[in-house]
Amino acid sequence: MFEAIKLLVGVVSLIMVYRTITGNCNKYLAFAICAIWLRYFLSAFHTVTYPSLVAGFSINALGSIGVAGLGLLLIPTAVFTLKKLLPFYAFFIAIAVSGFVNMQIPGTINVLVKWCYFLVLAGALFLSIRSQGQNETFKRLLVAFIMPVTLQVLSIILGEAKATEADGSTSYIGGYNHEAAFSMIIVSFIFVLGLVNRNSISFRTTLFTLAVVLLVLVNYRTAILTILPIAAIFYFTLIEQRLKPSQKAPVLTIVTMVLAIVFFVLSLSMQERFADVGLLVGNLDLIFKAPMYFSDAEQDIMSARVYIWSQYINAFTNADLLHQIFGFGPDSWKYKFDLYAHNTYVSYVYEYGYLGFFTFIGLLILILSSAMKMSDKPLSKIIAFSIAGFLIMNLATMPLWNIEGLIFFALALGVVFADPKKKVVASKVKVPNHKSKELSI
Repeated sequence: MFEAIKLLVGVVSLIMVYRTITGNCNKYLAFAICAIWLRYFLSAFHTVTYPSLVAGFSINALGSIGVAGLGLLLIPTAVFTLKKLLPFYAFFIAIAVSGFVNMQIPGTINVLVKWCYFLVLAGALFLSIRSQGQNETFKRLLVAFIMPVTLQVLSIILGEAKATEADGSTSYIGGYNHEAAFSMIIVSFIFVLGLVNRNSISFRTTLFTLAVVLLVLVNYRTAILTILPIAAIFYFTLIEQRLKPSQKAPVLTIVTMVLAIVFFVLSLSMQERFADVGLLVGNLDLIFKAPMYFSDAEQDIMSARVYIWSQYINAFTNADLLHQIFGFGPDSWKYKFDLYAHNTYVSYVYEYGYLGFFTFIGLLILILSSAMKMSDKPLSKIIAFSIAGFLIMNLATMPLWNIEGLIFFALALGVVFADPKKKVVASKVKVPNHKSKELSI
């Protein structure tokens, strides 16, 4: 029955997407909306779209390849010459070198296609923001989230729940396959809502609050930790905008206390889910402990994550110099371990070695630095905290391994690249159908 509901909601959302992109919508934003909607639509029918179909590729994979290919044709070449993208290219080269050294060709292609998907989506958002502005871009982008958000609400109403793989607790994920990927959809929805101006859509605050509640009901603790700084900034800014200068100090002090109390109450209500986090913080040496020395109790910490990390780290530290420099290759974990690393940084040092790992860390430093230097200081604060929360999330899961996580990353970096209030200078790229709109490169 729920599969039929999925199809119905999918059709309705498609009609809404069509009406949006045929309105006052530039072609780059239309591409971004369609790309995101298509991913969420295909992922909803995972029993059909996940299994291999042609030459080892699933329908989902073919959809991602198609979006990446179309994006390369649609986005002007000059966008890909942005200096801000050079650190990404360095990282992509490190991935390719690791794949070549280890002859992990299929894995290399798979990983680079995912990053290509990210690149074209971020480029499309960059062009759209420069063309129609941040508010119009993200207001229209909300239509892409109608299907997954509606399905989650319906799954709650109809009791369509999923037991999490870790501890069997209940997750409401709208009939999608896994709470990790679905949580990134809701995180992206919350992020987009936060970037829409206060008076642009009706019930914005109510929708934002509902989205936060929906994320809690996904029951994926790493995503909940990621969204805390975004939610705190949203509510803090919302109240600050309505106060007179003389009222700000006392009222915002009270608001800060209230937010702290809410966070404390939520922590108590979910203490069983977060208890292992505190245990890990007090025993960080466990990460570097050889897996053979883990007790049964230690193997269960953070749903076995710490034990999994130790397996990867132990295999890497005991490898020869060549593999320590270049890693074992993209997606090479599949041939040695039963589970992925559940930690982006651990996975990258194992797969890409010191070369790829430090290139990636340098990339992240530059991204955060760019976010903090944005011309719009309130926006800069939101973006910087959002990216920081996302990077912290990568310590306990691997959102960058999923297209859903790369979509969030593209949303955030599209804003960073565009820097909406930055004065635009000479350009080689012009956006069609929008007079005198030039883009600084």
